[in-house]
Amino acid sequence: MAKGPRYNVPMRRRREGITNYHQRLPLLKSGTSRMVVRISNKYISVQLINLGPIGDETVVSVSSKDLLSYGWKAPLNNLPSSYLTGFLLGKKALSIGIKEAVLDIGLHSGTKGSKTFAAHKGAIDAGLDVPHSEVAFGSWERIRGEHIAEFAEKTNNKLSNDFDLTTLPTHFDEILESLKEESP
Repeated sequence: MAKGPRYNVPMRRRREGITNYHQRLPLLKSGTSRMVVRISNKYISVQLINLGPIGDETVVSVSSKDLLSYGWKAPLNNLPSSYLTGFLLGKKALSIGIKEAVLDIGLHSGTKGSKTFAAHKGAIDAGLDVPHSEVAFGSWERIRGEHIAEFAEKTNNKLSNDFDLTTLPTHFDEILESLKEESP
């Protein structure tokens, strides 16, 4: 790449908008695992990543698709499924001996009560030690999906293919109890 006295071309991943190196460096210097939360249009992915000699190494990875094996029938990209995905990651991390991590949200801005922080709270409630502020988490009613159930009651349209969203909070409680009882 061109370098000279008048200009300096940024690194490729920065140019493409993939990596913020100013934010990444302190996370790597901490020496603990990074809890990486990524949200797509359909799923939520939460991973614990360590810095390795040749690059990052994924230690534990959980997707919201994994909730299907625990009986989750609701959509896979909402606040309740995000919390349960983080909870499942926390259980798996503790089972292999990882007790602490640092949240890495990448280039996303931290919005109070978002799916990212719901996954963060799920991992904390599972027993993983992740630095946090209670202000960032949404209310327990929103994490359970009560706002989704209220909206589903107001509309007559079917919002989900095979699942009655008015029963989402009770379904969330059932799956959370089954996750608490089972070992990963």
